Amino acid sequence: MALHIDAGAERALARIIKGLRTARLGVGISQNALSAGLPVRGRAISEWETGAVEPTLGHLIQWSRELDRRLVVIGRDGEVRNGPLRQRPGEEWESFERRQLAVPLRNRRLALGMAQGQLGELVGVSRDSIQRWELVRVPPRPIAHVVWARQLGYSLDLRPIADGIPRLRRPGSRLPGWLDYSPHEGAK
Repeated sequence: MALHIDAGAERALARIIKGLRTARLGVGISQNALSAGLPVRGRAISEWETGAVEPTLGHLIQWSRELDRRLVVIGRDGEVRNGPLRQRPGEEWESFERRQLAVPLRNRRLALGMAQGQLGELVGVSRDSIQRWELVRVPPRPIAHVVWARQLGYSLDLRPIADGIPRLRRPGSRLPGWLDYSPHEGAK
């Protein structure tokens, strides 16, 4: 089964990537400086921004966070569809963010009375993939997440982080205002 990627899905992902590039340029951070807060080299950010390589969902979430943005699910009415409002004790921040993206899509599927297998056929993946995505066991590729949302009449977008979540920073990074962050501190 092949993922059903259309031009609209490609444009939606490109818009998210362009938003991150614009945010980076807006704060005057180089790709190399930005990479200091991510588990990648500056070249990876260049490849993501040019579309040469698709980041993983985890990298996209971290990249967004570094620029004080977060991925959100947008409903047909243009409103943000929130997932769970609380992070589970011991839950890593990235897992919480993935759950924030998965829960509204699961809820939309259920509201539409659609089975996981039906949605899988529309997206171009197996029922098991939809189940794993909804349970946040396996992250979809970013383009697959876009297709998943679009098949339910929703979309993914970037929004500014309003809750003051600290950005990641590798030891030795000298970017102003960046906080040291340990994954074990994510549940604070």
